[in-house]
Amino acid sequence: MLRPSLPTIDRVLPFLRRIDETRIYSNQGPLWTAFRDGFARWLGLRAGVRGVHVVPTSSGTTAIEVALRLRAAAGRHLCLMPSFTFIASAHAVCNAGLTPFLVDVDAESLVLTPVLAERAMRRMAMPPAAVLVVSAFGAPPDVEAWEAFEREHGVPVVFDAAAAATSLRRIGRQPLCVSLHATKVFGIGEGGAVITTDRDMAARIESMIGFGFSGSSRQSDLRGGNYRISEYTAAMGLAVLAEVDAKEAALRRLGRDYAGALAGSCARLQQPSGGDWATMTFNVTLPRAELQTRLDRLDAGGVGWRRWWGLGTHRHAAFADLPRDDLSVTDDIAPRVIGLPFLVDLTPAQLARVAACLA
Repeated sequence: MLRPSLPTIDRVLPFLRRIDETRIYSNQGPLWTAFRDGFARWLGLRAGVRGVHVVPTSSGTTAIEVALRLRAAAGRHLCLMPSFTFIASAHAVCNAGLTPFLVDVDAESLVLTPVLAERAMRRMAMPPAAVLVVSAFGAPPDVEAWEAFEREHGVPVVFDAAAAATSLRRIGRQPLCVSLHATKVFGIGEGGAVITTDRDMAARIESMIGFGFSGSSRQSDLRGGNYRISEYTAAMGLAVLAEVDAKEAALRRLGRDYAGALAGSCARLQQPSGGDWATMTFNVTLPRAELQTRLDRLDAGGVGWRRWWGLGTHRHAAFADLPRDDLSVTDDIAPRVIGLPFLVDLTPAQLARVAACLA
């Protein structure tokens, strides 16, 4: 289904030797700083934006948590978020002291849109503390539309852009929270980051991930925790920066090959198409009338498949009692969004086997 690929130990070794030399192993050391700054430059060049700030965190989940803790409106407790997402989104919202209010997604893009958020807000007694916008499987989020939403409604927006580190086309003040897990295109093993053009926000988040300390001060000015990555993880991050462009290009080529192989099949590709951005989890939507037949064909052909996000947050026992809006689209679409094998070394014959099952 998916085969993570990180730099070999030989590529990482030069950075590990720096750790031996400095004998600094954690606490936002020199490799952490180099990775933070290098990642920010890389993102800024790709998006054509100056003044991008990055705060590396222990995971994508903790990145969302600290961003929500900083941005959520005081005196409110609900956070609008789509039910159709990986379950980490709901855990992060709860860990930030908020209650998820589950809303539906658009059937074509598989994401919460400003229109859907506005519809849900009309049914709420008071505005939410925040909106958590989720990028579906690494697709570029519509940052511009959500900037307009926040200006109009005054509701803070945070992006769960977990798999979208390589597909960000616009970076602004609103925090973009990414995962750097090994299963992501920009994977460093385990980790995450908050991305923003707001220098003050980045400084506050950087303080929050280190017990609320600022600079060399041992005075805790903000409530936070220990959400840092070690120098060893930063070493992997620096090695990834040197190789990620080639990896991304290979995955985009595979996405285009998949799109071509599935042209004319019953499978509908996620929009925008996976060939336009890199992903590690290639998903298609199958027609309800064909669903079981096609899954049986995949099984019979020895082709793996997976519902990467399950059937929705509201279908998990831990979150079954959450408040929610109408979720009819989620209930309809979630069973039909199927992840297919997506490996850089997938052969043409293997791709043809997959396509034949969906023809």
